[in-house]
Amino acid sequence: MPELRGIQATPEIKAEWVRAYKLYVQAPGVPHDKKQDRTERINYVAEHLDITRKQAKRRVRNYEAWQRNIKKRLVEP
Repeated sequence: MPELRGIQATPEIKAEWVRAYKLYVQAPGVPHDKKQDRTERINYVAEHLDITRKQAKRRVRNYEAWQRNIKKRLVEP
């Protein structure tokens, strides 16, 4: 269903993704361990947004996929 990419998410939802990703980027991580670094950053996002770890992980992952789709010109920014 490539024709529906980016249509399901409302601007409010996308704003949540952006907020979560900004927290993810500024979060302190573990520089020597890539997997542990991501885990710590996602935990940081969950803590600051007062949501579960699973919800934080989903928001960060959705933002990253959204940006990939923009780069591939599959959706409009």
